[in-house]
Amino acid sequence: MMRAVLAAAALAASVVGGVAPDRALAEGWSVYDLGPTSGRDACMNRARSTISRYIFRHGGGNTSEASWTVYGYDLTPGDQDAVIMCPQVSGGGIDAFLVVHGETREDERIFTADEIERLWKQ
Repeated sequence: MMRAVLAAAALAASVVGGVAPDRALAEGWSVYDLGPTSGRDACMNRARSTISRYIFRHGGGNTSEASWTVYGYDLTPGDQDAVIMCPQVSGGGIDAFLVVHGETREDERIFTADEIERLWKQ
């Protein structure tokens, strides 16, 4: 599943310079543009908090992070992975993007993505 999340991160990073829709849904993937943030540290802190709150409320496995990404693994319902990315976009700002990948039912994946987005906005 880690390989799938990394592929999603590469896909999302490739659209950072272009126009990314608010929600791009494809088989097994949900990609959300969470919008601009006030900087990388703020984005990463918010990403950590969002993924942790999701796991606390709905269940999941572990988390990890890199310099501009926060991962959540084995999220329930189903068995899904998510990554919130905080890349620098054209113009120098930091935008947040969410990618959820699941090999479960589409409604479970969309629930997870929608719920992470809702927690992000709180």
